[in-house]
Amino acid sequence: MGTFQQFLNDQKIEPRTLVRLSAQLESHSDEDRLLEHKRWAKRQDKDTQGKSYSELGIGKPKSGRGVSERQLHAAISDQSLPPRVRGKIVRAVNALLTKKGAPTVVPASLFGDIKPRQNASAKAS
Repeated sequence: MGTFQQFLNDQKIEPRTLVRLSAQLESHSDEDRLLEHKRWAKRQDKDTQGKSYSELGIGKPKSGRGVSERQLHAAISDQSLPPRVRGKIVRAVNALLTKKGAPTVVPASLFGDIKPRQNASAKAS
């Protein structure tokens, strides 16, 4: 049994609950749609194309996609996951724990030692 599976069992958390909560947390709001429009307008305007989003004060919108059941089952079976998926899982777990009144957790406590990607050295050189 993996670290994440053990944590879910100890906290009595259902995987389906995490999928639902992640979808709610990552869903687009009106603010996210406005941010996407501002980013689009920045790319279209010739004056602002050379500037970064942070210089213009344009934040990053949510992805609009929660963690899927397939990704959650991969986490339960200790398969390697991309950092964005791990982040979505940690956000959902922490939101659930704060509702219960428990302290929040860090990704290392959920997933153990995170292994680097296999081809990370090829990209560095």
